[in-house]
Amino acid sequence: PVLASYWLKSSKIHSSGEDQHRMLGVDRFYRNLLGWSLNHRRFVVGLAVLSFAAGIALIPLIPKGFIPKLDRGEFNIVYNSPLSPDRPNPLNDSLLVAQRLENVVRTTGVESVFTVVGSREGEPNKGTLYVKLKRDRQIKTAEFEDKLRLALPNLPGVTTSVEDIQFVDTGGQKPLQLALKGNDPQALSKAASAIKARLDKLPGFADVTVTGEANAEGTVFEIERQNNLRVAYITANLGKNLSLGSATDQVKALVKTVLPPGVTLKLGGDSARIDEILKTFAPTIGLSVLCIMVVLFWLFRSWIDPIVIGLSLPLGLVGAMLALLVTGSEFGMISLIGFIFLLGLSNKNAILLVDYINKLRASGLSRTEAILKAAPVRLRPIIMTTAATILGMVPIALGLGAGSELRSPMAVAIAGGLVTSTILSLLVVPVVYALLDDWFPRGKRGIG
Repeated sequence: PVLASYWLKSSKIHSSGEDQHRMLGVDRFYRNLLGWSLNHRRFVVGLAVLSFAAGIALIPLIPKGFIPKLDRGEFNIVYNSPLSPDRPNPLNDSLLVAQRLENVVRTTGVESVFTVVGSREGEPNKGTLYVKLKRDRQIKTAEFEDKLRLALPNLPGVTTSVEDIQFVDTGGQKPLQLALKGNDPQALSKAASAIKARLDKLPGFADVTVTGEANAEGTVFEIERQNNLRVAYITANLGKNLSLGSATDQVKALVKTVLPPGVTLKLGGDSARIDEILKTFAPTIGLSVLCIMVVLFWLFRSWIDPIVIGLSLPLGLVGAMLALLVTGSEFGMISLIGFIFLLGLSNKNAILLVDYINKLRASGLSRTEAILKAAPVRLRPIIMTTAATILGMVPIALGLGAGSELRSPMAVAIAGGLVTSTILSLLVVPVVYALLDDWFPRGKRGIG
């Protein structure tokens, strides 16, 4: 307000007659559509319910994930060479494996390779190659990783894995992590081998490994236990066209046909995080809505007006889900943050409408007159603020800039949700306001 008093001086309006005519045409169209909606309330309410149901129905169709795969330009190559009593110097053997791998890795597009032979746990047969790509590379990190997997040499007894550097530590480097538990070591080993063989044949799964696997001499050097049960861990990387949610669903369907009695499956890593996100999605959104409603009750000193505003919150769900589906963005932790942002942004339009309708009614206008006058007046600021927010989300949604993959699902959900929320709230909010005003007259609205 202070800056406006200095900067917004009174001046003649320079808008052309064509612009004024266009805006008058939009206001007239909206007013006529709003009048029709007030006379066909059941249709408008049914449209709102149908849009919410459509948003719920779209959830299974959207790829699920935890954290989007980032184009960071860096990754690790982890290898495991065989141990054998016949070879007394495993560290030297591991060094030779690292050199063979490094010769293949140093190709066009690679800036540097840092090799670590051995591990912190004192395992000389293991090693890691940290690969950093050049900034001016022509392909994304995931595409480079897929090509490198095909180019790595197939060394006898050596297992290699091209792994992303995780943005959030979930207990392992690979996104897909499974834990098979049981007391019978033979049944456990057989089940783990069967699942690994199946996953190796499925498209999109790469670098499938099982802990505790026997080496070339048939000796198992590692025994895993958890809660007094033997455990075999199965881990895998995913191709760029396979989402973590789809991979997890395939694994669950596969396990039902493979697991013998006495062997159970537990998801870990990012796979377990997806289930947690889906389970907490509804409670998180519900808690956000509750907080918004408490603030509205306190501000309006009424329980009807906040309900009218609160009923506009689900209108953005169908737009957000549809935007995620069309753009191929994952439904995960980042998009969930976008949904919470969307709740705070979408109720703005309803507050502008309801507040101005109440002011006009307090000045003496009837309910219908107040609605038909307030809604067209608030139309322009609603469209301007919403359009500004959506345009601000576009660069983020398009994935421009470093690390943009992390923010893109949030921006897509916000932009898509604002589109449907704004369009529907311009009709649904006045209709619901009129309905609740019929059921609960204004004299009975106060909450003291």
